[in-house]
Amino acid sequence: MNKPSLERTLLAEQLYHYRLQRHDFLNQWQVVMGYLQLGKEEQALSYMKKGFTRFKAEQKIGQIPQEIVAASFLGLIIGLGQEGIPLEVQCADSLRSVEYWQEFWQEEYGEVIYGYTRECLGETLEKCKGLEVPSVEITLNNDNGLCSITLLDEEKVVWVKKLEL
Repeated sequence: MNKPSLERTLLAEQLYHYRLQRHDFLNQWQVVMGYLQLGKEEQALSYMKKGFTRFKAEQKIGQIPQEIVAASFLGLIIGLGQEGIPLEVQCADSLRSVEYWQEFWQEEYGEVIYGYTRECLGETLEKCKGLEVPSVEITLNNDNGLCSITLLDEEKVVWVKKLEL
C-alpha cells in the first residue's frame, strides 16, 4: 500500500482539526451564554478573552501563504490548544510574503517541517507533565533558522527545539 502524500495527510488532519474546533467553539458559546443568562457578564468576558488567545495564534500562522508550512504549524497549535496549553506566536512579516516563499521554498522542506511540528507536539506534551504553569512560545523567522519552539514553566525555560533549513 502506498504512503499517502504529505498534502493528503495534512488535508485529513485539517479536516479533523476543523471538526474538533467546531465542537469546541459551540461548547464555548454555550458557556458564554450560560454566564450571561446568570448575569455574570464579567466571567463571560473573561472566558471569551481567554479563548481569543488561541485564535490570534492561529490567525498569525494562517497568514503564511505557503500551505504546507501553515497547515503543519496550525496542527501544532491546535494540538497544544486541545491540551489547554497556552501559547504565543511570533511570526516575521517577511514570512507572510508570497515572494519570500517563491524564492525560499524547496519541495523537501515540507516533510522536514511536518516532521518537526509532529515531534514538537509529542515532546512538548510529554515534557509538560508535572509542570506547574506550562506555556509555549513559537517564533517563526527567516534569520537563524525557520523556527524555535520554547516550553516554559512559570516564565522559566524548560526546553527549546529549533529548526534550521
